[in-house]
Amino acid sequence: MFHDFSKNLIDAFKQPLPGKKAHAILKPYLSINKNIDAPSIITPKKGAVMALIYPINNKPHLLFIERPEYDGVHSGQIAFPGGKIEKSDTSILHAALRETHEEVGIESEHIQLAGSLTEVFVFASNFMVYPYVGVMQEIPIFKLEKKEVAGILEIPLSHFFEDGIIKEKTIKNALGFNLQAPYYDLDGKVLWGATAMMVSELCSIIQENNIRVK
Repeated sequence: MFHDFSKNLIDAFKQPLPGKKAHAILKPYLSINKNIDAPSIITPKKGAVMALIYPINNKPHLLFIERPEYDGVHSGQIAFPGGKIEKSDTSILHAALRETHEEVGIESEHIQLAGSLTEVFVFASNFMVYPYVGVMQEIPIFKLEKKEVAGILEIPLSHFFEDGIIKEKTIKNALGFNLQAPYYDLDGKVLWGATAMMVSELCSIIQENNIRVK
């Protein structure tokens, strides 16, 4: 089942991306106006992340990391492995693979690239984030960088298609703004913001191409 899933997912990335239409489903918004986009005040920094999918009991699972609690804009959040693009990186993809190795210990040669998702601007940290989707045919062996990763979540992809998985609540962001935030309820853990928007686009690709996830 997983072999067919990964082949079909790679084929699906040959089609145009759903982009902002898919992002909008999980995009936080100001209660006064849902359609206001966060402005890019200065040239944003660039970051890259890896949405990694692999089989557990032959069913596709998506890897997330939990950030430690710290004095910063992404404290305690659920995210994909990733980070800032460095001058030493030869490409944006290289940055995503490097960060994945540094944060969770997975070597890049074990990851097959399925494709890239639409970039997402993160206003709170002024980052333009470029997401990639990678596939592994086996369960990874993890080695966590404890300073950057408090733990991991391995979520069945089928979970994101269940009724009631998307909820909404008021969340105060790192800049002190109250936002109405649609989010994925991961057994009581809140997945919201840029990462949730990326997941929404991935789910749209899967749904539009009738790819089985269970």
